[in-house]
Amino acid sequence: MRNELISAGVINRALIIAAGRGLRLNAHSQDIPKSLIAAGERSIIETILATLQRAGIDEVVIVTGYKNEIIEQRLGDGGRLGLRLLYVFNPNWQKKNGVSVFAARHCFHPDEHFLLMMSDHLFAPGILATLLSTRLEAGEIALAVDTKIDAIFDIDDATKVFCEGSRIKEIGKTLAVYNGIDCGLFKCTTALFDALAAAMVDGDCSLTDGCRQLIASGKMQAVDIGQAFWIDIDTPQALAYATDKLRLLDDEAGHGKR
Repeated sequence: MRNELISAGVINRALIIAAGRGLRLNAHSQDIPKSLIAAGERSIIETILATLQRAGIDEVVIVTGYKNEIIEQRLGDGGRLGLRLLYVFNPNWQKKNGVSVFAARHCFHPDEHFLLMMSDHLFAPGILATLLSTRLEAGEIALAVDTKIDAIFDIDDATKVFCEGSRIKEIGKTLAVYNGIDCGLFKCTTALFDALAAAMVDGDCSLTDGCRQLIASGKMQAVDIGQAFWIDIDTPQALAYATDKLRLLDDEAGHGKR
């Protein structure tokens, strides 16, 4: 059945990177993995998983590293969340995040399309709907991009992009000229793993390094998220902001149902 879905271009799987320690949140997290910190009523990663499940994803590959056993014990096989969870342990979790993405390459069929996200980015469900409806050509990936630059919570730490139309031309945290922000949400083909392999230097590379390989061959799309909400939770301040924002969104959703 899965091969039939792959052939039809249906996306029902996602990859989440949850290997890092999150040192900027370490004191706040009391030494638990960053993804298990509470943001509202649930942990960050459980909120992400619930959003994926509502979007029609039924299997998620989670790459772990730091204190991997705590994440696996907390989430289990995913049954209580309505998902199947598979775990890949990255023994080199202290390296850049591209190594963690690359560690999951064996989990995906060569022709498969899948979603990729970080375990510390919260986002509105509408962003997933937009990504899922985006068409990818052979060897492409698409990145959710926020053009509301003035509304970014921590612009100094954000990964910037420069786009021409729907094509990403440059990416990096130190870009002097940019017109969008990388939201950390991707729709991928397995060409991403080839790009990461090409970007490896001494067994290390970032996801941004892999993206630059794809940009050089014209294979990276920008998908504008419009007015949708997202946030990268790197600091206690960002966590507090995200928690308040989620509470407001939940209140609005509750009023909408009345």
